[in-house]
Order: sequence, then structure tokens, then C-alpha cells
Amino acid sequence: MFKKKKTSHVSIEINDYVLRALVLKGPDLTQAKLYEVPLPNEVIEEATVKDEMALFEIFKENASQWGGKRQNVRFFVPDPTVLLKSFEYPRDVEADKLKEYVQMELGHSIHLPFQDPLIDVYDPTEGDGQAMLFAASSEEVNKYINLFLDIHMEPQAADIRALCNLRLIEHLELLSEDKTYLIANWLINELSICIYSNGHVDFLRYQQIPTNINQWHAKPAKENEVTFTYDGDLEDYRMTIMDQILELDRIMNFFRFSLHKGEKSVDEIVVMGDNPLLDTIFSTLQETLPVPIKIVDDGLIEEHYPGFQAKHASLLGLALKEIH
Repeated sequence: MFKKKKTSHVSIEINDYVLRALVLKGPDLTQAKLYEVPLPNEVIEEATVKDEMALFEIFKENASQWGGKRQNVRFFVPDPTVLLKSFEYPRDVEADKLKEYVQMELGHSIHLPFQDPLIDVYDPTEGDGQAMLFAASSEEVNKYINLFLDIHMEPQAADIRALCNLRLIEHLELLSEDKTYLIANWLINELSICIYSNGHVDFLRYQQIPTNINQWHAKPAKENEVTFTYDGDLEDYRMTIMDQILELDRIMNFFRFSLHKGEKSVDEIVVMGDNPLLDTIFSTLQETLPVPIKIVDDGLIEEHYPGFQAKHASLLGLALKEIH
């Protein structure tokens, strides 16, 4: 989305409670270094930057570890700002002109709920007159761009978490062309849902998981990494997770019957994310929902990417992005 090309880059993930950075200085992920920094409360709230000065100080303090000045930076577009919209286009519009076509049609045949959106297009079957538009509010993305520029780093790409997750899952060879998947990315206080089939993103949903983030505490793990523990009523949190699992069931029914009139349904669920209860979530999904469940857990990630864990899955997908 931006500019400048060199092999070295840092991929950065920021949510309400932690900042993760994957620094890659060569073409091989075995050469990468990971850094995790717990975030003070109220710097980020519901994936929105609330205290830019505090975040700038954290960036400045850690910039040298990330590669220093002129380092290329990749980061995620905040999940709540991302919108997925299908649109029709004239069949004579060439593939490389599709984004330009959308920009011309904004406010005319294509309408979005925010001004000056950042957009990308995805056309799974070129020339069929149907494509998908990913759009995001530029306000939150520009906050990150400006903060990186303030520490003399080079914003190289802003990517959508769901697409990074799909990129990694494809590298892990978990997808079949003839199946429809629901990918559920579980954070401590967020759930991102993507329904995907045969190269096509059919559905995106972002949901807050109600929990008091002040009751989650970072503890040092191995070098430059942290783990999180909960000092609230764990059973209450499990019930909150159960509510989200039941919501997944409702979404699958909505997808099958309301969007596709019973002719298309979710065949498998893929569970991933950094939630400390990910294994419990996986087991509960298996007991609750009538479809096969796969999990991107520590063992699977370690098998393909030694030195990494399940919580790094989205970040790996971002690092694997090819920049042209």
C-alpha cells in the first residue's frame, strides 16, 4: 500500500493489551526475532488508539530493537474499521483497473459509511462482473502511519488481519478448494470472524468479548515475551466465551439460510488467536457445534515455524505478505 522495498522489515501487531513485533532481516523466517511489550491500560481501547503520546513513547523506546531508522514497517488495519462489500462492475474493466474503477464510483454506485476510505479490491474470478471491496476508515490507519513516521520508520503495508490469517492457513495447507471455512480469531477481548471458500471471502464480523482488561496481567515469559493471567472469576469469563460460541452458531445459520437460502453452509471451523484459553475454546467448540473443528495451536505453528507459537499466527501471516 505504501512504498520502498528491501528485505528487512518489521511486522507489528497491536491490540488492547500487547504490542508484538516480528523483525525479519532476511528472506527466511528462521532468522526472525520476536519482541512483545505489554501495553498500559487505556493506551488502546477496543482496537482504537486513545493515547497517541503514550504509544509514541513505547514506539520510540523499542524502535532500535525493531531495526531503527528507515526500517520498513507492516501493521494491521484495526479490525473494527474494516468493511467488506460486494460490488458489480462492467465486464470490460480490466483487472488492474478495478481499484481505479471503485475510486471513481465511490459516492455514486458504491457507497461507504466513512469519508476518505482506504480501499483494496479482490476479484476471485476475473471478468465475471462481481468482486469484493475491502474498505477502512483512514483516520485510525493514519494515526499509526504518523507515529511510525515520527520515529523515522517507513510504513510499507497496512493489511487486514483476516487476510493475513488466510495467508498463514494456506501456508499451513489447512484449506481445501471444495469447502467453506469459518476462521475464528480469538483474542482476550476480541473475536474476529471470517467465512471463506474457494478463494473468496464471503463474510467478515468483528465482536468485542466483554471482559475487564484491567484484570488481565502480563508476566514475563521467555526472553522478550509475556504471558497473560486473569485475576477475575474465570468461570464468568468462560461463560462469556460460551456466549460467543453460541453467536458463532447463529452466524453459521444466518450464512446458510439468510445469505445462501440453504444452498451453502460452513463445512469446517478453524480456531486461532492469542487467547490464553484457546485450547478450552477448541474443546468447547467441538462439544457444542456440529461441524469439524481445526486449531492453529502451538504444536502446529512450531512444526512449520520453529520458535513461534499460536499467538504469533496473525503476525506470521503479515510477515509472509509479498510486497510488490
